[in-house]
Amino acid sequence: MQLLPYLLIAAGLLSTLALFFALKREIRAQIRRQKARLEEIAVRIEEVKRPPEKQEPEPAETFVPTPLRAGLNLNKRVHAMRMLRRGEDVSYIAAALGVPRREVELLIRVQSIGRARVASVGSD
Repeated sequence: MQLLPYLLIAAGLLSTLALFFALKREIRAQIRRQKARLEEIAVRIEEVKRPPEKQEPEPAETFVPTPLRAGLNLNKRVHAMRMLRRGEDVSYIAAALGVPRREVELLIRVQSIGRARVASVGSD
């Protein structure tokens, strides 16, 4: 009876020792895998650093600017002013003429400024 506690303690120590050695073996295997992975990464980095061997250089991307589109030419201006006099909406005029809404709004401002100057010159 007095031997049983010592046997249990010995069994516990042996199992702890077995777990310790299994853990150490697992750590060593993990270290080997990590070293292999690091070497593979180092090889890839060296391949990238080396200049390519007699390969034709890739052509540089060329920038082709988009052609400038004509804004409101004289015909579109006249057409826009006629539509405004008929009471058409600015967004409808812009869509009908195929120009941005801001250009139509700018045309309206320029025309109103021009009318104001003509009126001020005529009243002097």
